[in-house]
Amino acid sequence: MTDPVLALLMIVVLFILLLIVKKITEWKFCVMCTSVSLTWMTLLVLYWLGMFGQPVIIAVLMGQTVVGMYYFLEHKTEGSLHIFRLPLLLTLTLAAFVLLDVTMKLAYSLGLLALLWILLLLMYFYRHNPKTKIVVDRIIACCRDW
Repeated sequence: MTDPVLALLMIVVLFILLLIVKKITEWKFCVMCTSVSLTWMTLLVLYWLGMFGQPVIIAVLMGQTVVGMYYFLEHKTEGSLHIFRLPLLLTLTLAAFVLLDVTMKLAYSLGLLALLWILLLLMYFYRHNPKTKIVVDRIIACCRDW
């Protein structure tokens, strides 16, 4: 069985099993998101053990989870917190890179993220200042107005 078929088959099997689990329990979760996440987590462990050789497949599935987490958190937070969408997405992306061990200069990436978080935190706390409000409103509207 080829690696892509294995990954897709794992998602399908987990999807069916998790649909059953969701039906017989009162747990509330996204079956598709959980299926994809459990698949890449399993494949990542197999990759670390040298039993799965396709990190690109894992990376694609991780990317799906990153975007899913991003949208989930976006829908669960109030609008003023949407100023933090970019650093959140980049933090989740860097976490995926770290798990795949694809970042060599982690200090630079962490420094950039820290700078971005600090800058946006300052903007958030001064968001009622008329000059800052214009920039904050544009950042928040970046994904809404297209």
